Amino acid sequence: MMIITPAAHPTQGRVVALGQGDFAKFAADNGLTMNTYLWEAVAVNAPYNEPDLRWVNYFPSWQDQSKADRLWRQKADKLQAEIFELITCKKPFFFPMMSVAQPAQAQEKPLITQVCTLNDGKSLRDAMAYRKGVVATANKLADTSVGSAVFLPGIGLSTGWDYVAMMTGTPDDMATMMDTVRTGALAAALGKAGLESPSTCATDLHRSHRMVQMQN
Repeated sequence: MMIITPAAHPTQGRVVALGQGDFAKFAADNGLTMNTYLWEAVAVNAPYNEPDLRWVNYFPSWQDQSKADRLWRQKADKLQAEIFELITCKKPFFFPMMSVAQPAQAQEKPLITQVCTLNDGKSLRDAMAYRKGVVATANKLADTSVGSAVFLPGIGLSTGWDYVAMMTGTPDDMATMMDTVRTGALAAALGKAGLESPSTCATDLHRSHRMVQMQN
């Protein structure tokens, strides 16, 4: 499950430093099971292009989210004030998330999201099979370790789309993969594998900054 909070900001670096500092300390001190990222908007289509950044909290379960929410409301007044000195946030959205393939870890990495609407006669099962095929084909073609996930409409947002597909990885892996898109090599490999998109998608680009990482 992902909680995404759109926000405006004065300086990306100050927000990331707070997330990696005081916010990460709060999560560690309180034993919170979560990952937290800042998605810096780079090239984003309307109508989702207005926020400068998205503060993303990931929780493995609703129990983990409930614990974090309770402690946040009880103990985080000072930390909330620090955050709101830097950014103006809208209310959060809650999205169920399904992992397709885990990416290699990186402190900062490009992140592509595709906002997708299923074509007539196609289902989410078709979309998940296609996403798995895309990641496997891309990684085999370029010898990379790009990962992917899909998140679905959830609570707090009325959408005109069916799902969002996400691809990310280390900066080098993502650049290598994106060059296979530029040259047409990936499209050719997907065609050879018999993979055809079941959806119509708009593609956005963010820069993801890791702030809190769950301990294994």
